[in-house]
Amino acid sequence: MEKDDIELIHSILLGDEHAFSILVKKYQKSVHALAWRKIGDFHIAEEITQDTFLQAHKKLASLKNPSQFAGWLYVITDRLCRSWFRKRQLHTQSLETISKETLEETAYSNYDREQREGTAVEHRRQIVQSLMAKLPESERTVMVLYYLGEMSGKEISKFLGVSPNTVRSRLQRARKRLKNEEQIIQETLGGIPLSPNLIENIMRNVDTIKQPSPSGSKPFLPLAALGSSAILIILLMGASNQFIARSQPPYSFDAQSESTIEIVDAPVIRSIISKPDVQNRVGSDTLRGRNSNKGLPTGTKSMKNNTAQEAMQWHLPEDAKARLGKGKINEIQYSSDGAILVVATGIGIWLYDTTTYQEIGLLTAHTSAVECLAFSPDGHLLASADDAGTLLLWHRSTGAQKVLTRGPKWASNLAFSPDGKILARGRGDTIRFWDTITGEEKDALTGLPAHIGDLSFSPDGKTIVNVTGNGEIYILDRITGEPQKTSAVPTTDHVFSTAFSPDGKIVAIGSRDGNIYLSDLNTGELKFTLTGHSEDVERVTFSPDGKILASSSYLDETVRLWDVHTGEHRRTLTEHTGDIEGLAFSPDGKTLASSGSGDGTIRFWDVRTGDQKHAVTGHADYVYSVAFNPDGKFFASGYADGSIRFWDSETGLHLKTFKKGYETSGLVFSEDGKTLAYAEGLDIRLQDAGTGEEKMRLTGHTWGMHSMALSPDGDTLASGSEDMTIRLWDMRTGAHKKTLNGHQHRVYSVAFSPDGKILASGSDDNTVRLWRVDTGETERILTGHAGEYEGIDNGPSSIEGVKSVAFSPDGKTLASGGGDNVIHLWDIGTGKRKMTLVGHTHWVFSLAFSPDGRTLASGSVDSDIRLWDPHTGQHKKTLTGHTAWVRSIAFSSDGKTLVSGSDDGSVLIWEINP
Repeated sequence: MEKDDIELIHSILLGDEHAFSILVKKYQKSVHALAWRKIGDFHIAEEITQDTFLQAHKKLASLKNPSQFAGWLYVITDRLCRSWFRKRQLHTQSLETISKETLEETAYSNYDREQREGTAVEHRRQIVQSLMAKLPESERTVMVLYYLGEMSGKEISKFLGVSPNTVRSRLQRARKRLKNEEQIIQETLGGIPLSPNLIENIMRNVDTIKQPSPSGSKPFLPLAALGSSAILIILLMGASNQFIARSQPPYSFDAQSESTIEIVDAPVIRSIISKPDVQNRVGSDTLRGRNSNKGLPTGTKSMKNNTAQEAMQWHLPEDAKARLGKGKINEIQYSSDGAILVVATGIGIWLYDTTTYQEIGLLTAHTSAVECLAFSPDGHLLASADDAGTLLLWHRSTGAQKVLTRGPKWASNLAFSPDGKILARGRGDTIRFWDTITGEEKDALTGLPAHIGDLSFSPDGKTIVNVTGNGEIYILDRITGEPQKTSAVPTTDHVFSTAFSPDGKIVAIGSRDGNIYLSDLNTGELKFTLTGHSEDVERVTFSPDGKILASSSYLDETVRLWDVHTGEHRRTLTEHTGDIEGLAFSPDGKTLASSGSGDGTIRFWDVRTGDQKHAVTGHADYVYSVAFNPDGKFFASGYADGSIRFWDSETGLHLKTFKKGYETSGLVFSEDGKTLAYAEGLDIRLQDAGTGEEKMRLTGHTWGMHSMALSPDGDTLASGSEDMTIRLWDMRTGAHKKTLNGHQHRVYSVAFSPDGKILASGSDDNTVRLWRVDTGETERILTGHAGEYEGIDNGPSSIEGVKSVAFSPDGKTLASGGGDNVIHLWDIGTGKRKMTLVGHTHWVFSLAFSPDGRTLASGSVDSDIRLWDPHTGQHKKTLTGHTAWVRSIAFSSDGKTLVSGSDDGSVLIWEINP
C-alpha cells in the first residue's frame, strides 16, 4: 500500500516506523544521486544517504510543511556534503576549468586503468563521472537525478525548487553537450544498484534515536499554519514558544474540510457553454479580489483608451488597471457539442469559440491555479480542480456552481461514472465519491492496495480502473475496492500519463522511457508498444471513435498520432516550442487541440492531413521578472519559456517579444534604457533593448542566478548566484571587476544603496550581508530571520532563507523578506532592526520601495501583494488577484503604478494611490 508524504509523516509522528522505511525506499535513490554528484565517491555517498535520513527522522517534528519533505531532504543532503568537505579540508579543482582534451584524456586513463584491474562496472562509472564533469553544476545535477535518481522532470522540479521548464531546459542543454555519450551515461547510471542493506541499516539506526512523540494523540499543527493574528495575540501575551506548542490543538493531516455547496448565479455557463454568445462574456463571481469589474469590456478599470487586449481585462482584481497574459495552460477539454474549448489556466478557466477561436468567457471562482478538468458523459456537468484542493462542479443547464470540497491538496485525477451521477477523485490510497446532484460526498474507498494514479469507470459503472505510477493496472470493485483483476505493462520507468479508450477496453500508458503501452483491460495482455518519442510521454488521449491515439512528449516538443488497431505511427506534429500539457480531440474526431505551457499557445490540427488550422496565443509560462525602463514609458517581463516581452506602461499594449533559448530572470535596464541585462542559465546576457541583438555575454558563475542589480551611476552590474557568490561587472565593457565571497548558501537577492557605496545581499544561509562596493569587503552581517543558518552538526537548518532585499530611496533603511514569511526593516547606520512586518502566510519573495519612500510593496508565494508604511510599519492594503507565487514587483518612476509577475502566467498592472 502506497501513501503520499503527508500521510506517511503523519503516521511516523504517531510512532509508525514502517512508514519511515517507505519514505526511505521512495527517496533513497534521489538522495544518493545528489550526494554522489557532490562528493564523487559512490560509497561515501551511501554513508551520507544514511545520515540524511537519520537527520530527517530526528528533526521530522520540526518540519513546518510536510508537503515540502522532498525539498527538505535536498537541503539536508546538501549540507551534509558541505560538512564532509569541510571536515576533510579538501580543496577540489573546479572541473569546469579543465579543457575538453584533458577531460577526454582523463576519461581514457580511467578506462585503461580499470581495464587492467578487470573492474568493468567501476571503469564505466569513472568514464561517466569524467563525461559528466564536462557539464556545469546545474546541468550535472539534473542529469544525475534523472538517470541515477530515476526522478521525472516534475519530481526534480519539486526536489530542487525550480520550475519544470527549467529542469527541461537543463536536460536539453546537457544532452546537446553529451549527445555522443548519452547512451553510456543512461546505461551506467541507470544500472547502478544501491547496497541491498541500505534501508535495513537506516532503520536499525533509527531504532536507537526513536522519534519523541508529541504530547497528545496527534501531531500539532505547525505554528506557521496558525492565523497571523492568533500568533500575534499569543506573543503579545508574553507566551513562550513552549506555551505556544502546548496550546495548539491536535491536528490531523487527514482532516477534511466540511462539505459545502455554494450556488452562484453563473450566466456564463448557462449562456456560453450551451449557446455561445460573444457579447455575454463574463458572469458574476463571489470570491475575493476576482470580480471588481463585472461586465467588462465596459468596465471602469481597463487601461487608457482600452488598447490592451480586451479579453485580458475581464474580471480584473480591485485596483488593477490591466492584466497582461491569459495565464499558464494546464489542461484543455472540448464541450460535448464541440462548440467550446475549455482551458484550465493559472488565472481561471477560459472558454474559446472553436469556430472563431476567440475568447468568449473567463470563469474565476477558483483562487488557485486550475489543474484539471472533466466533462460528464452527457456534457451537462464540468468538474474542475485547483492547486489548493478546491473541487467545483459547474451545471450547464442551470448555471449553478457547487463547491464539493476545499482542500487539502489532492492529486489531479477526476472521473465521472457512465451515468454522470458520481464524480470520483483519488489521493494516496483513497478514492472519494461525490453525488453530482446533491454535491454531497457519498462514500470513499480507503486502504486500497496501490497508490491512486489515473482513474476511469468501467462502461457498466461497477468497477474502477486505476493505473499507478509504475504501470500497474488495478480493476477495483466500485463498492468494496477489492481488486477484480490486476496486470502491468513492461515499463521499468515512471508512468506520466494514461488514457482509456471510449469503449473501456484498452488503456494507453505513456512512460518516461518514451514508449506508449497499449494494454487490453479484459485480458491484461499488451497489444502494442509504440515507440518514437525521445522520452517523457507527457499526455495521451484517444479519438472519440477509439481509432487514433494522440501523444505528446515533455522533451521532444512533438505531438504524434498513432493507429490504435495496427500500432502504426501516422504523423508527427511539430509546431510547439515547449512543454505540451494538453491534448483534446473534438467530438467529431476531425480536429485535435494541443496546448503548450512552454510556448503559451493552443494549436488546432486537422487530424486527417496533419495541417495546423489555427494557433491561439496570449497565454504564458511562469513570469520570473519585471522591470521598468528608466523613463517609465515601458517595462519588460521575463518568462520561464525564455521569452522577454515589452509592454507600454500607459496602455498595456504589447510592443514586442524577444525569444531566447532558456528561462530569463533578473531583468535590469541600463541607465540610458538602451541595454537590457538578464540572467539565462549560467550566463548574463546584455542585449540591445530596441533590436534584441546581443551585445555581449558575461560568464563566470557556476550555478544559476536569481537576482541582478545596477549601481545608481550605471557603471556596475551585480549578480547573485546559487554558487554562493556575488560578481561585480563593468556594465559598459563586460569586464569582471571582483567576486564577493562569504555567503554559505545560494544568493537570492542583491540591491545597491542609492549612493552606490553599499551592496546588500540576501541568502539562503538566512543572513543579509552589507558589502563595501569599492573594496568588496563585508561591512556588516544582519541576522534575525527565522531558521538562522547553523552548522550541520547542530542539525539541519531551514530551507527558508532571505529571498529579497531593497533599500529605501534615502538609503537609511533596508528591507529584507524571508522564507519565515516576515519582513525586517534595518537601520543602515547602526545595523539594528527597526521593526518587523507580519502578515504574509508564505515566503516574502520580492520587495520594492516607491520612489518617494512612503510605500513598501511585498510580493509573496502566498499570491498576495501587501503595501506597507515603512515609517510606521502599518499595513496599508493587500492587493489580491494573482493565484500563485508573486516572483517580481516593480514601481514606475512616478510611483503611481506597480507591476507584478507571477507563476500564474500573468502580469498585473496596479494603480497605486500614495
